Amino acid sequence: ASGGDQGGSPSLRSAMNAIKEAIDEEDEWDGDLDQDPDLLQSHQVELARLRIRQLTHERERTDDYEKRLTRKLQKLDADLAARREEVEGLQRSLLLERNKFQEEYVSERRERETKAATQEDRIREQLTEVLYQKAKSTGKTATFELDTVLVSFVSPKESFRYNLAFRIDGGTTILQLRNSACKYWGVSPDNFILRTMANNKCQDDNKVKECFKQGEIAQLRLEMKRASAEPPLEEELKAIQPKRKTRAGRNKGGKPKYNAEGVDKIQKFGDNYASQLKKMGGIYFLLKLRDIKPSEHAAKIKLRDIIVYTALVALTFYVYCARRPTGEAYWCARGIEDYLLTSMPKDRPMINWCIEDPELSTSQCVPGFKDVKTHADVWDWLNYTLPGIFWPMNEIRPNLATYNKLLGYFNIRVQNVKMPMGTEFCSNNAELVESFDNASNESFVACYARTIDKDSERTSDFTNISAYWSNVTEVDGGDLAAVVRGVADPGKWRSAEHNREHHGIGNIAGTLSSYDASGFSAEYRMTITKPKNGTIDYRADLELFRNHRWIDVTTRAVIVSFTAYNYDYDLWTASDFLFEFTPSGDVLPSFTVKPFRPRVYETREELTHTYIDYARLCIGIYILVFVGFFERQHKVRNHKAGFYYHISLAGITDLGMVACMFCTAVWRTVAFQQTPTWRHMELAQDAERVNGFRSYRFEAEQFNDIFRVDGMMMVFVMYRMISFFRLNHTVYLLWHAMGEAVKMLVFFAAIFLPAMTGYVIISHALFGAYLPEFTTLSATCVSSFRLLAGDLSPQVLDRDIVWGITSAAALYLFVTFFLTNAFAAILLDAYYVVRLTSAQPNEKWNGSRFRSWALPGVCISIFQAIWSEGTTEGRD
Repeated sequence: ASGGDQGGSPSLRSAMNAIKEAIDEEDEWDGDLDQDPDLLQSHQVELARLRIRQLTHERERTDDYEKRLTRKLQKLDADLAARREEVEGLQRSLLLERNKFQEEYVSERRERETKAATQEDRIREQLTEVLYQKAKSTGKTATFELDTVLVSFVSPKESFRYNLAFRIDGGTTILQLRNSACKYWGVSPDNFILRTMANNKCQDDNKVKECFKQGEIAQLRLEMKRASAEPPLEEELKAIQPKRKTRAGRNKGGKPKYNAEGVDKIQKFGDNYASQLKKMGGIYFLLKLRDIKPSEHAAKIKLRDIIVYTALVALTFYVYCARRPTGEAYWCARGIEDYLLTSMPKDRPMINWCIEDPELSTSQCVPGFKDVKTHADVWDWLNYTLPGIFWPMNEIRPNLATYNKLLGYFNIRVQNVKMPMGTEFCSNNAELVESFDNASNESFVACYARTIDKDSERTSDFTNISAYWSNVTEVDGGDLAAVVRGVADPGKWRSAEHNREHHGIGNIAGTLSSYDASGFSAEYRMTITKPKNGTIDYRADLELFRNHRWIDVTTRAVIVSFTAYNYDYDLWTASDFLFEFTPSGDVLPSFTVKPFRPRVYETREELTHTYIDYARLCIGIYILVFVGFFERQHKVRNHKAGFYYHISLAGITDLGMVACMFCTAVWRTVAFQQTPTWRHMELAQDAERVNGFRSYRFEAEQFNDIFRVDGMMMVFVMYRMISFFRLNHTVYLLWHAMGEAVKMLVFFAAIFLPAMTGYVIISHALFGAYLPEFTTLSATCVSSFRLLAGDLSPQVLDRDIVWGITSAAALYLFVTFFLTNAFAAILLDAYYVVRLTSAQPNEKWNGSRFRSWALPGVCISIFQAIWSEGTTEGRD
């Protein structure tokens, strides 16, 4: 045993050494991690930790490298997909190029075949026409010869009628023709017979040409025999008798020898019942009407557009109501009018004396402005009414200056015509007036110019008035607040350009004509420290003006203008009171009082309104660019030109509202943002007596015109809003019906307009010489439309009761029984057509359809993805 152990010890030792070396190598690799921690030295622990950190960093680098490789692989996959798509596109292009010639060849061959088929059909038609054409007989005694018969056949299993033409001669019998037709269509001759179009049976032994009467169509019908044991009627026997060869086509009784009832049946059979259908207008109309393409208007109506237009409506309504509060402009102007239009006492301190007692004579009271009729009334109104309003004697009572700040001067401007030289202004009666002048005992008879123009207006100065004015204005030195007279010389004529540039005076329209800014002007300050002295000076000036004929028979217009400012309403008023003098001596008064503000960009509220205007401009740009683009695209998708949008109601309203928004914003900025209010106040007051009177009529007109443009924009916006309600099927039908009716109404208006024009001319001829409502054609038009509303002036009946009742009754009957019913019929007919032919279904709005309409496609896709994901998780 010991020997065995000793003998085996070397091999055992070698094995143990090998195991020890392996363990040592493993310890070197893993840093002796399997050793007991208590036996490890501190430096060995640090080495182990360092090794762990190295392995951790190595792992991180490996992961990062793996991620980079993954991203690179994805990029390579994307590039490969793009290259593959590019290659596939090139392959498709190559395939198309390769097949291009083949497709062109096929297209050309198809075109050649189509042309060949068309030519063949045309040749067949020509040959058929030549084949069936008969030579015209030239002899007078030539008999009619039948050589062609048309046979119609309807198969028992089909509803289509076949027509076949047969050539016959004089000896062709019905039996031969029937056998040939049955052989052609593959039916038995024993089961079919031939009948004429008058439903008469043809016997087999009869000749074909003997089966037709005079005027009957040479056409037979191949029909199946009817199993009937009844004998033929007498009419049928007579109808199938052969035609006799006689000279006349009538018997002894004078009746034609052909079956008239059969011919009538043939005609009914040939027109396909068109005559009967025409009696039923609706069905006949529907059969002839083309199919209408379904409308796709709902696809272009978007929720965002409705929100944008609704916001535009709200902003426009708010800014309009904020800039022009309800009633302010009216009551501000009404306060001026009531003071200037009232009747005033002559030299009386009680300003309401004539109002309290209207029975007083004109010798004690001045007529109100609207009651001024003569030259004397005009002088009285200037002499008593104006100083009583601007410089009242009784300062205890409220007056015009109590509620308004009277700015600067009031201006009296006169326009006169030249003194005529003989018959200079006599248009057609020069010789007659000249004869009156020679025969008259008076010193002067002549024609004065009717209207003011460059040739007829007086431009020569009143030298006496100018000299007087120069003297009194020199005496008026000292206290400027007490000086009543202005700087303008009433004796010197000023041109329209001068008055427009230095005083802001513009044109003014009256009842008879329009008057420019030229003329002779006198200015008087409305607010002075000594009103009593001012009144005395003012009346002294008027007395001198009257003595030197400042206003006389040559005068055509007297205009009184002034400007005031209301404290409570914060509004200015530009007032113009006009007296027009006719060549017959009558005076026509008219006036305008226009509230305005000279600047609209000063307060915080006005700045807010300006910002709202800028917001509306942004909406206008959106409408002009985006809405216009989508609308044109919608037209193109429906196979129409894009410009059709611009001539549609939607396009007209969009362009109109955008144009109005830009117009008001630019106009308001240019006209009412330059000069501040205090500067306007200084110009109007003219405390230093430098510039004189300043008119603000032009600014007032611009101020009110801008609001009119705002009103037009509101009309466009509201019409555009109506178009969105077409989402409802009923509204869509009414909208479409109105569009169809407008086309007919335009044509009908062409009939209505001449009739209305004739009525206006007749009314002007009947009442134009007696009633002011009919003096001009424009006034007659207004009176006629008032008559349509039932406002018949009693003066019409008082002047001529017969013609008045006749014209009113004629107009009433014409409008009520003709125009109203015609318009109603047009609308009903359009709605009837649209209702019956509309292919647009009446779809119901549920949650899914409303969601798909209201939300964009991206939102719907996200919602569907989230909903489908949630549903899948619920199922799991």
